Amino acid sequence: MNTIGYFEIQSSDPKRDIRFYETVFGWKFIKEELVPIGYDRIETNSIHGGLLKRPAKVPSTEMGANAFVCSI
Repeated sequence: MNTIGYFEIQSSDPKRDIRFYETVFGWKFIKEELVPIGYDRIETNSIHGGLLKRPAKVPSTEMGANAFVCSI
């Protein structure tokens, strides 16, 4: 069965959201220094992912999903 292999979360306030995910889910965040954008790698108990600063303003409600990407 195919599963999510990697996910990315776009954040308007990365520091705030990192604190949230660390507290609620116990996720570990590792700053990627060699990436030219602000990017933190996420380690969980199962799948891994990343968190990055949202590259554009948050779309209006009518625009649909805008928060994360999942790779299968």
